[in-house]
Amino acid sequence: MTIPEKLDRETNHDFALRVLQENIISLELKPGSMISEQEIAGQLNISRTPVHEALQELAKTMIVEVIPQRGSLVSLIDMKLVEESSFIRAAIEGAVTELACEKATAADIESLEENVVLQEFYFGKENFEKFMEFDNKFHQTMYKIADRMLCYYTVQLMNIHHARFRTLRLHISNTRRIITEHRAILDAIKQKDVQKTRKEYANHINGMFIDEKELRQKYPEYFKSN
Repeated sequence: MTIPEKLDRETNHDFALRVLQENIISLELKPGSMISEQEIAGQLNISRTPVHEALQELAKTMIVEVIPQRGSLVSLIDMKLVEESSFIRAAIEGAVTELACEKATAADIESLEENVVLQEFYFGKENFEKFMEFDNKFHQTMYKIADRMLCYYTVQLMNIHHARFRTLRLHISNTRRIITEHRAILDAIKQKDVQKTRKEYANHINGMFIDEKELRQKYPEYFKSN
């Protein structure tokens, strides 16, 4: 499990929640694997209580299953939940991206351009961890431009199902297509074409399901049978 540095003023609960979320999304904690509260608490150098509370919070989103007397289990990928997560994200983020198109300044567009260039750079280096970091920042920047950061934080918890599936997609080497889709969104924003921006964003979100069959064949142990 990857353990980042604890942030300034970050509570033990928030730290435990962030670490668990990041490791589930990155697949460091694989679908179907067990999580020990005591072990996690020891690795984070905190008590079991904040870890327990973080797992209870994650259980509400169905990304983990709390099994009495046994511990917690990282849920298998449930495509119904991935689709619902994508629906929530698309509904909110589509509107946010549209608003960002209307409000983006020259400096905002330059920031997005730099982000896409860095995505291309890390793709070329096959550093998919850094690529994902800038992929996430690309979308986060849209919220910042639109001045809708409360929406961003609201979406993040349920978005974990979508984000984990998106990480798995990188394992079949379709990263170039993701970059192409990001650039199409950026080009539409440059043109101040709101309808085109919304269309390109919808193509980007919906395109992820193209790879479901291949991923199920390659990683059948990760998926729940629907």
